[in-house]
Amino acid sequence: MVSSGVIAAAVIVPILVIFIIYLLKKSVTVVHEREEVIIERLGKYKSTLVAGVHWILPFVDRRKIFHTEYLVTNPVTGNSELVIKTHSKISTQSEVIDFPSTRVITRDNANVMLDCVLSYKITNTKMMIYSVHNLPLLLSKMLQAFLRNMAATLSIDQIIEDSASLNAVSGFLDDEVVRWGVHIDFVKMQKVDAPRLSDVLGKQKDAQLSNTKIIIDARAQKQTAVIESEGKRDSDIRAQQGKTQEIIARSRGTAAGIVNQANAEARTIKEISRVVLKEGADPIKYLLCLKYIEAMMTIIGSGTTEIYYYPPPISTLQTMKNMGFATVYPPNFPLKK
Repeated sequence: MVSSGVIAAAVIVPILVIFIIYLLKKSVTVVHEREEVIIERLGKYKSTLVAGVHWILPFVDRRKIFHTEYLVTNPVTGNSELVIKTHSKISTQSEVIDFPSTRVITRDNANVMLDCVLSYKITNTKMMIYSVHNLPLLLSKMLQAFLRNMAATLSIDQIIEDSASLNAVSGFLDDEVVRWGVHIDFVKMQKVDAPRLSDVLGKQKDAQLSNTKIIIDARAQKQTAVIESEGKRDSDIRAQQGKTQEIIARSRGTAAGIVNQANAEARTIKEISRVVLKEGADPIKYLLCLKYIEAMMTIIGSGTTEIYYYPPPISTLQTMKNMGFATVYPPNFPLKK
């Protein structure tokens, strides 16, 4: 008969072996290259395990488990699918997520569907684990917000012809997620789609043609106004030049007449002087007498001038009075007018 001790040993030994194997499994943690594991001891962060074999205390230390849920686009069907994952190891490699298309409104009020792909990698596992819950979903929501903000500043033509302008979203997104220990490698535009896109582009083309016509008409009116203004200006300049030439010609004629008259008088005076000299008289006195007679004729011809004739002695006294000298003559002395 088999003793009870043998039976107990036969039962306990396998249990111990299984328990030891279980302890070894719980104690040994193998981390692959480009992976990291967060270890918690009694619920608190203890360490971050990198690639290699590591020993931990079973039932005291345990791996940090986290879950992710997010929507992706099925590359075969093109439909959105919910992805649910449970992780105990964190990959530090770059990961690519194809998020569902995002509806945005452009600057010219066009509805556009943008299909983007995002690549990111985790640079600080501890910061990411304890700062963010469900990182892919958070990246998806932030990407949608940044795409909507960026698209609102662009026209539909800019989005279609130069979709690279939307790739700048990666820089703005990276500035936001760096505090969570995450780096955004790139955001690329895969497809741009819009309901009735041809109608939208047709309306934009018509609007551009209308704007071009308005600009051309405005330029034509401006050119016409400029030409008319230049014509009026040239006409005014020619008229002023004509008046100036007329004044100059008239002045030249008047000056020529004055010069001719002066030359004639000079010739007359010269001839008179020659004749007077032949008679033995003084030509200067003769000419002064002529000027005196001309002056008297001018004075007599004036209607407001009164002429008084004095005898020679009285004339001398009157002249002295007019020169400021004291003169006396009888008050009842007859004057001839």
